[in-house]
Amino acid sequence: MDPIHFMITAAGFTALIERADGIRITALGVSQSAFIMAPTITAVPGEFKRIDAVSGEAASDTVIHMTAQDVSTDIYELRGMGLYLDDGTLFAVYSQAEPLFRKVSIAFFLLAMDIAFENGNAGDISFGDTSFLMPPATETVKGVAEIATPAEAAARVDHSRIISPLTLGLQLLAERGETDADLTALANAFDALLAALTARTITGTGLATGGGSLSAPRMIDVRAASVAETIAGLAADCAITPWSLAGFPKYLGQDGYFVLPGGAGLMLQFGRFVASANASTAAIFPLAFPTACLAVTPVGGVSGGADSKDNPPVLVESTINRFGFSVFSADDSAAGMRFIAIGN
Repeated sequence: MDPIHFMITAAGFTALIERADGIRITALGVSQSAFIMAPTITAVPGEFKRIDAVSGEAASDTVIHMTAQDVSTDIYELRGMGLYLDDGTLFAVYSQAEPLFRKVSIAFFLLAMDIAFENGNAGDISFGDTSFLMPPATETVKGVAEIATPAEAAARVDHSRIISPLTLGLQLLAERGETDADLTALANAFDALLAALTARTITGTGLATGGGSLSAPRMIDVRAASVAETIAGLAADCAITPWSLAGFPKYLGQDGYFVLPGGAGLMLQFGRFVASANASTAAIFPLAFPTACLAVTPVGGVSGGADSKDNPPVLVESTINRFGFSVFSADDSAAGMRFIAIGN
């Protein structure tokens, strides 16, 4: 809202100059008659009422925000007004042909306006009643503000009006329109790149299976071999995992066995026994081989006797079977033995 330009009277200008502590406005004279403003006016022409409920404060060096109210049941049209000082001096006047305000009997008169003085210092002016104010809103003062039109928002030069969400939205849409062409070109390029990517395919090979067009999510998979497949050693389309190896038949005690991978059903067995002195001793495998023992190697057998180095226990070849084997010892002392055997 643009400020109303009051004309300071000659008497008002004199008071402004002579009073070192500033002037004090205490009343607003109102008139229903339009008049010609002049510095020589000493009373508001056609004044019919003087309002004492007047407040105000300086909004800048040359602008004062003033608020006046009339709670009577009077009926009138306001075309002219004047500001009176505390000693009755008419300080400034304003008038226009069209009514500034029309008051009816059931309505209160509440006038809030900004007054601009071309030849006065607003900082030297105070008001008699400061109990109510509606100052213009600024960055530091809470008050009344006018909402900017879309044109005012687009101009970006007005700092006295505020932008509403609607006006801001219109402004953002307008600014976005300036870059629509660039965004469209970028979107088209992205669509072309996406189309090229989705036209490609990915396919598994070797142990990897699955795949297909990239137009949808795809999965490449390597199947894990089961325990049975790992033992059999025949499947070529799966991978051995620690889990499948851990499922092999085994016993890992002092006397134990372990089935070897590879599909041949090979089993490794190990253990220990005591070879009796000057006799044959049978050694039993921890687990009978399903088919046959292919080879067995006994080790140890040095008892510590005088002839132990010359007569260690020896394997009796003819006794090897899927259940065990025998050794013969010519030593006069019993000897501890160990063995490793492999079979299927």
